[in-house]
Amino acid sequence: MNDNSPIFMQIAEKIENDIINGVYPAECLIASTTQIAKAHGVNPATAVKAVSRLTEAEVLYKKRGIGMCVAAGAREKIFRRRKETLLNSTLPALMEEGERLGISSEQMASIIRRIGRPVHVS
Repeated sequence: MNDNSPIFMQIAEKIENDIINGVYPAECLIASTTQIAKAHGVNPATAVKAVSRLTEAEVLYKKRGIGMCVAAGAREKIFRRRKETLLNSTLPALMEEGERLGISSEQMASIIRRIGRPVHVS
């Protein structure tokens, strides 16, 4: 955990990534909040907050007497939300910052096409 966002959000994002990557398919039981807390070296209340966030987003649901499970359609829901954020928030902010720094949209497009290869700043 080393992001600037709160730890519970980083844990929730990691669980979402695990859902996207197929570690936790639909209807699969996820790790308990105690296990999550232990794995990340955080207070159990922090793990509960992360899981609660995903429950509120209807990505997880509680299976009485068993634990937290991945909701049907959770992977697609996460994809839609993240795609919307990327297209409507992240990319516009990136383009604005590029303009402030004197990077043209053509240069930005070129850099995006080259992702995966080193970008040299001049």
